Amino acid sequence: MTSRPPSGARLHAAYWIAWYLPLVVLWLAFVDTVATAEVVLGLVAAAVAATAAELVRDQDLVRFRLRVSWLRDLYRLLGQVLGDCRVLAVALWRQLTGRPVHGVFRALPFPAERDDARSRSRLCTGWGTCSVSGPRFVQSGRHCPCPS
Repeated sequence: MTSRPPSGARLHAAYWIAWYLPLVVLWLAFVDTVATAEVVLGLVAAAVAATAAELVRDQDLVRFRLRVSWLRDLYRLLGQVLGDCRVLAVALWRQLTGRPVHGVFRALPFPAERDDARSRSRLCTGWGTCSVSGPRFVQSGRHCPCPS
């Protein structure tokens, strides 16, 4: 018995649900209430957002192919964020007490690859990971100040 690939309508529905459910959960987490008006508004907002996301995905204008192996070191991000918060707190304290604050800017090369979905996904994942912590930011697509 061979399995058939999902039909167009089923595929659209599967992607729509894959957007809708996390969006509803995020809405409920952000509003932090189960008041009827908020829940209904969240369900409608998530439906609109999931529909928009599916329309964009269906046009195939944006290609993003994430590899799970890129996320394997994501657990270290929490430690980096906490460490960077400490650095910022110390710098703020020094500034408030009148002592000088010194810093440096470091740009490490981020390998440029082909112009395909996988390469763009890798670059976006790098940007997102680097941008989460306070003192770190991405200057351009060619440089990523994350530790190598």
